[in-house]
Amino acid sequence: TYVVTCTDVAGNTGSATKSFSTLTCGAAAGGGGGGASKPKVNSVDEIKPGAATVVKYTDPTLGVKQIGIEVTSPAQNVKITVTKYDGKPADVSVAKTGKVYQYLQIAAQNLGTNLDKASVLFKVEKSWVSGNGLDKDKVSVYKFDESSGKWSELQTTFSSEDNTHYYYDAEVSSFSYFVISEKTLAAGEGTDSTGQAPPAAKGTSLTWLWWVLIAVVIVLAIWWMMRKK
Repeated sequence: TYVVTCTDVAGNTGSATKSFSTLTCGAAAGGGGGGASKPKVNSVDEIKPGAATVVKYTDPTLGVKQIGIEVTSPAQNVKITVTKYDGKPADVSVAKTGKVYQYLQIAAQNLGTNLDKASVLFKVEKSWVSGNGLDKDKVSVYKFDESSGKWSELQTTFSSEDNTHYYYDAEVSSFSYFVISEKTLAAGEGTDSTGQAPPAAKGTSLTWLWWVLIAVVIVLAIWWMMRKK
């Protein structure tokens, strides 16, 4: 509900009240763009080479539990931001096929080119896995490649589990958009963890039809010759 009150130069005052309600929800995968949650930000005063610096996230609905960061040279005032989306982010041109658990964006500030590698511990609710008829080994993490506009499957390793979640390790050399989903790729969508694209669907061979036509022609030729005799 909002109220607007106006007063003119003569001192006359008037007001109006208006009430309305709205329901906000994310767009489905493949739509114009999924709604983003409030970004979760972790700040680190300094990250030094030689050992991983671990930043942790406590939001139970976020698909990331922690990120271990290793650098090639010192970095100060680093901020690591994780944002989850209800559907395909607007900046991602290709929706992930298969059953999708969560789209995510991981971004770094003040890290520059100092990132050596990062180990991300993703998490997935067990109820989502079982509810979609999947096994824990049929879940994987994909990274969006902005240059090619395709998804690349990360080497995703099952790490552990508790009463509510499965946990998966994946190593990255840069941050971008990610998706946790069913382990599947459509032709032309991207590459699997070995770097191979899924094979294109095979067309139906029509060789048998040619043999049938040849046989029909032979039969008709024999019938015509016998009829002439």
